[in-house]
Amino acid sequence: MTIWFDVTTILGWRRPAVGIIRTEAEAAAHALELIAAGEDVKFCSYNHTSGYSVIGADDVTATLNRISGAHVVVPNRVDTGVPNKSSIEARLKEKAIRVLNRLPPKLSGRIYQFFQQRRVSIVEAVIGLRHLRSASKSFFRPANRRHVFNPSSGKTNTGSHPFANGDSYISVGLDWDNKNLTYLYELKKQVGLRVVLFCYDVIPVRLPHLCVGDVAARFANYFADVAWCADKILCISECTRKDLLSLLDELGAPVPETAVVKLGCQLSYEFSEVISADVDALLKERFVLFVSTIERRKNHEVLYRAYTRLIDSGVKGLPKLVFVGMPGWGVGDLLSDIQLDPRTKDYIRILNNVSDSDLMHLYRHCMMTAFPSLYEGWGLPVAESLAAGKYCLASNAASIPEVGGELLDYLEPWDVTVWAAELQKYAFNPAALAAKEESIRREYKPVSWAETAKYVFDSLK
Repeated sequence: MTIWFDVTTILGWRRPAVGIIRTEAEAAAHALELIAAGEDVKFCSYNHTSGYSVIGADDVTATLNRISGAHVVVPNRVDTGVPNKSSIEARLKEKAIRVLNRLPPKLSGRIYQFFQQRRVSIVEAVIGLRHLRSASKSFFRPANRRHVFNPSSGKTNTGSHPFANGDSYISVGLDWDNKNLTYLYELKKQVGLRVVLFCYDVIPVRLPHLCVGDVAARFANYFADVAWCADKILCISECTRKDLLSLLDELGAPVPETAVVKLGCQLSYEFSEVISADVDALLKERFVLFVSTIERRKNHEVLYRAYTRLIDSGVKGLPKLVFVGMPGWGVGDLLSDIQLDPRTKDYIRILNNVSDSDLMHLYRHCMMTAFPSLYEGWGLPVAESLAAGKYCLASNAASIPEVGGELLDYLEPWDVTVWAAELQKYAFNPAALAAKEESIRREYKPVSWAETAKYVFDSLK
């Protein structure tokens, strides 16, 4: 009986790697080790036209090498359909330059300067129009939130497959975009396939106001379909598992077996002594590090407001605040405030497209980290901070306390007063910070990605 591991997501991934990509890539690497050890493990991918097809181990190895060579710091959570602001801005700029090149230089220069000064607002407006279009589609074609997968609704007949009776199938990727779960359900019944699927979080359903368009209804339907297809669902935290079970109960969907698997967090990337100029300049100063997509749910705003409050109260000598991550949705006003506010211009730095090696340098040299997120399926940057031996000022929301246990103090994510007080405390009390770091070095046991990948495959036993 063959174990089939689905690599659809990593095969088609051309952007910077997010946490889901890392999870699928590490599990695929473990599968290659199992194959080398003589285990009956094979790879497959799904195409909406042709169905499932076999993928060779050499192709998977090449894909892993490509992803490893392209790593940069980017979001570590489920992609919920939020438009990539940086890519939109790049496309708009490219189109604008093509148009401006056709105009007289004097006129094109004035127009370019006008739009350059207002680029944040323009990008936000374009994203807003996309959201409006998505919302209008949802209005005229409303989704039934209590949708439950109907396995008898007719055959989909969407292609071939390599599966045999008694085989097992594992998928940990972006299945809401890449799979037809009706077809997978039919295959499961047709060939006796054992199916293991993943749940990273149910945030689009639980906190739809922090997401885009009609993703709440879309994800509710998706998880109902998952419940029908899966023999087992692996969740990345106990919080996510409870959220999923609550959602399935609300939807009236079946409840398959569930288990919790912790994501790896060891900083095992290739370390280089060659450091980018921006990062090298920061390493000479004290700084607090926040690694995350810059989007509303991650709550960068509370740190900005805490810093402005401390500065307004006359506090001098604060460490720099370094945000590492790509801009996301709903933060145009915040980024404008940070850029224009004279109080924080010397304190807050924003970096994106940071290499893994540079990120390791930032973790190694930071004073401490911060993670004020409003909700998480896990909270990988908290685990990475602890793996680097660094204390983290963390939110008390959702799964985050599962990550750090008793090693960290957890703060109400919107309480600016408390965040300001804790930032000031550790900024000027090195003994207190050293005591925290000693506890972390003594007690924290990081989970390796190899352990995560092994658990995924062992879940079939």
